[in-house]
Amino acid sequence: MDELDPERDRDGLAVPWEEVRRDYELGRLTRNGIAHRYRLRRGQLDVRARTHKWVRPGSKRALDRQLLIARLLGLLERQMDLVEEEMDKGTRVDSKVLNDLVRDLDKLITMERAEGHTEGTITDPGEASEMRRKLEARINAITKGLT
Repeated sequence: MDELDPERDRDGLAVPWEEVRRDYELGRLTRNGIAHRYRLRRGQLDVRARTHKWVRPGSKRALDRQLLIARLLGLLERQMDLVEEEMDKGTRVDSKVLNDLVRDLDKLITMERAEGHTEGTITDPGEASEMRRKLEARINAITKGLT
């Protein structure tokens, strides 16, 4: 028996993996439905999804990542509150603290954008974007106040 080519469907044609991935990550079809639509073996689909770290909406991995981003944004906002409280007391804020906040915000923006490629997620992407805009405005206001 010939070994099956993982890049070919049951008919021996090249698999349109980008389309398969889109359907997989949108979650509108079951995995069996996707395998049927693209003439794949179910195991072939599962191996490809696992190897390339495709995430289905509502999966534990997708929810964990979304929760982590939301918590980190909340933590960053709390750090901003503390910096502003100290400044209101007349305490001078070290520029390293501001640099760290900006760096952390940059990392969260990168995470948020990477997460944004997955459609059908349960969190409101506008909420995280709005928090990011507020944090950027607060950091800008603080840095302008120091100059």
